[in-house]
Amino acid sequence: MWRTTRRRTKSAKERLALAKRLWGWTPHTEQRKLFCCPAQVRVAACGRRWGKTECLSVDIATLALTEAGSKQLIVAPTDGQARLLGEAVQQKLDAAFSGSHEELAGLTLTVKISPYLKLVVSGPNADAEMAFRTAGRDGRNLRGLWAHRIVVDEAARVPDCVLTDVLLPMLTDVGGEYLLASSPFGRRSAYYRLYARGMTPVPDQKEAGVQVASFQCPTSDNRGHLDMAFLEAQREDMGESLYAQEYEAQFVDDYGAVFREEDITAGIATLAGVTLRDGEIHSEPDSDGVYVAGIDWGRKTDFSVVAILDAATHPARLVHLSRWQGTGWDRQAAAAAEILVRYAPVRILADGSSIGDPVAEMLEKAMEPLRLPSDRPLTVERFQFGTDSKVRLIDTLTVGLSARALQFPPHRTLLAELRGFEYAPGTSGRLKMGARSGGHDDCVIALALAWLAAPIPAPPLGTRILLGSQLGLGRRE
Repeated sequence: MWRTTRRRTKSAKERLALAKRLWGWTPHTEQRKLFCCPAQVRVAACGRRWGKTECLSVDIATLALTEAGSKQLIVAPTDGQARLLGEAVQQKLDAAFSGSHEELAGLTLTVKISPYLKLVVSGPNADAEMAFRTAGRDGRNLRGLWAHRIVVDEAARVPDCVLTDVLLPMLTDVGGEYLLASSPFGRRSAYYRLYARGMTPVPDQKEAGVQVASFQCPTSDNRGHLDMAFLEAQREDMGESLYAQEYEAQFVDDYGAVFREEDITAGIATLAGVTLRDGEIHSEPDSDGVYVAGIDWGRKTDFSVVAILDAATHPARLVHLSRWQGTGWDRQAAAAAEILVRYAPVRILADGSSIGDPVAEMLEKAMEPLRLPSDRPLTVERFQFGTDSKVRLIDTLTVGLSARALQFPPHRTLLAELRGFEYAPGTSGRLKMGARSGGHDDCVIALALAWLAAPIPAPPLGTRILLGSQLGLGRRE
């Protein structure tokens, strides 16, 4: 299906004509451009009330009515959002089948609602399927599926690993389509990177590689259906930055981000002797290394993480990172002990809050039989977490990244946590910081503890670093 741009363009025009006959739907100019674009990957950044749901539902429904045997997978960040788009598609199909339309002769509609919404248009030749699924945190519920077309609604809020590692490979053997639509949400996601790639003109179909086309779809495109005075009032109430994101479909700097993207990117490096394997960072200890360790203990659904920095060089290097989940405290202490004894850090700084203090004691005991008699003792310092102490800890890491004094391999989980670490207002008006809702920050905390333990000199004179915690704001200059 849809192996050529010519085929896609013809199909789109035919389906637009069908939509007008079935529902009297006529797209506005920019909806038509998105609908008829022949690129294999389309990325739309949409302002509120642009008509995204209407456009997507017509696109999905008409494809099912005209392409027998087609399989469409529609994904959204939550089950509720997936069902919302699914119900819009169902309403259109119900309306179509309730009338007398020659085009639908011999076709029937079946609706399945458990365990997820699935619509099937059955015909004499083959069934056309539309499955509406949630992305989840890591897309594990989607693995093993395939589709001729994948539509992702609110793609900016779908985890990067789902967009790139789970969904995109489904299209490799069918020449299918990938359509991502969303309101913008910062510049740190795979969705934004695809959008940026597609802002160049669509290449000639003879060129190698996947064609990506992007569309900026501000609310004003739908001018005929809007109260412009209301929009101007919204601009005044929301401020220019938030209005630009929500209504002008612009990608603005991440409000509330603790670590700047340029600082994170500058820290990524290929480090000699350091490898990524099985989701962890590994290296062999060096006799010239000066190692320090940071440990964050996992509670409930969190992960325990051990981070090892080599502070003998400038910038300091992250040479080891291990994370695990769901084991008893004694086993966690034993696992951490084996790692620490290998590197013999000059300083170990661990979470000592609440359960952290007795676990640190377990760790010290677990390390004793693993050391040779001549070895110096390895002691574990406890870091007590509180609102102020956590801010100081993270500010220290912020300074290190801004001063380009820290390097690390491109570890996916670490990068995702750094990019998802945010400022947020606390209940008492004090500044709080932590992982974005639904995420983890265990790797960030372990790295910050290791960095605090490192004997690193202050940034050079003249370095200007203004922290969000000093400003009381969710941004930093």
